[in-house]
Amino acid sequence: MLKAVEFDKLSIDITETSEEVIYRFVGDVDESFRQKDVPRIKKKKITFVLEQINNFNSCGIREWIYLVRDISDIGSLRFVQCSVTMIDQINMVPDSLGKGTVESFYAPYYCECGGEVSRLIHVADSQMDLQMRHAPAFKCESCGRNLEFDALEESYFLFTGSEMQRAS
Repeated sequence: MLKAVEFDKLSIDITETSEEVIYRFVGDVDESFRQKDVPRIKKKKITFVLEQINNFNSCGIREWIYLVRDISDIGSLRFVQCSVTMIDQINMVPDSLGKGTVESFYAPYYCECGGEVSRLIHVADSQMDLQMRHAPAFKCESCGRNLEFDALEESYFLFTGSEMQRAS
């Protein structure tokens, strides 16, 4: 079953199975976002797909925190494919996670041949690097050179400290 919730600059597609509900967010979390309009569907597993979150503002983050708190109380919340914007928000406002855990996220990298690229990092596959707040190594798909991490590792991977503790 598919449901959709639309706001001015944000859409949320909601898909249910017998065991899981998946919320796919696309757009900006801003003053038009009203968390009370997002259905709370009680399932054992609740997944937020966040690769297309582009922006947050202060009104939006307040509503986001209320949503995450509510949903964290009705099932096991996990965040997948978090955009760079989402990770920046989590690092600035740790309450953005509620009781949820990040399972995968995008990180910014750079290569001289093609500029900026994002790479998807799976927390379970990169635990050693992430615990030490090191960027996992990736090769450029075009030229084969090692990509350079394009942020400060200590601050970009800040959220993984609480993530690793929660996952243990």
